[in-house]
Amino acid sequence: MEARLTPKTVALDGLLLFVLEAGENRLPLLILHGFASSALAWTEVIRALAPQRRVLAYDRPGFGLTAVTSDTWHGLDPYAPAAQVPIARALVQHLGVGRFAVLGHSMGGRLAYELARALPDQVVAAILVTPAWERPSAPRLARFARQPLVGTLVRSVLRSSSPLALHVAQRRVWASPPPKGREELASVAVSLAGWDERLWRVTLATLAESSARRPEQAPTVPTLVVLGEHDRIVSNERTLQLVADWQAAGAIVRVERCARSGHLPHVEEFARFVQLVEEFLQEVEHAETPAR
Repeated sequence: MEARLTPKTVALDGLLLFVLEAGENRLPLLILHGFASSALAWTEVIRALAPQRRVLAYDRPGFGLTAVTSDTWHGLDPYAPAAQVPIARALVQHLGVGRFAVLGHSMGGRLAYELARALPDQVVAAILVTPAWERPSAPRLARFARQPLVGTLVRSVLRSSSPLALHVAQRRVWASPPPKGREELASVAVSLAGWDERLWRVTLATLAESSARRPEQAPTVPTLVVLGEHDRIVSNERTLQLVADWQAAGAIVRVERCARSGHLPHVEEFARFVQLVEEFLQEVEHAETPAR
């Protein structure tokens, strides 16, 4: 029986977070989407996993249907990378989620890693899907770009060039031409009104922070890394070297490589991806993968 998918808006002190939720019981799973994406892109995965467990996904500030009604959130820029772990922590607390597993895609993969380290008593497993570890930093450029005239010009260029940029990005994201309907699923976030303005805010907030480099500290929870063999967005080699370092340090990390996928194995090899995730979570639940 197909699980009922429930959309809701959760108010958190100036944030109106769009949340998708389905299922109940067993170990909950929190899904963190990637850059220029949204919870809506994970609808099919949520439905597929929900008969076995509670599954949640939400739109981070700057993406999808989440609204930001204040320039600051608990003293932080809500669009900035530094605010994302505190926001996720506040959301799971608000929703009454106790122990849970976290899944992150692309830039959401780094957030999932950081959340697992920040909440060692709650996060019991992590799934990192084609994780993107590094992000740019240019504080001076961010300050210059915040000038009203510059921002207006850049947003105008962004709006006019977005159709071509989206087409180029789609060709790089997919390992092969996507089946009918799949391309729309992956790009749903950039079809929502005002996406370019919100993306601009995220970009400025990201550039204003110091650069993020590879996380050297090993995960402290069982971790599954899912890679697409034909990923042209992030480097598999860097992730594999990082995993080797983690394993050498004693971390419990497993890698699964999807031979027909690019940056979106959860879309390009949907059935296999769902099976990998569910089997891994069952192992964690049954303590077949021991805690470190």
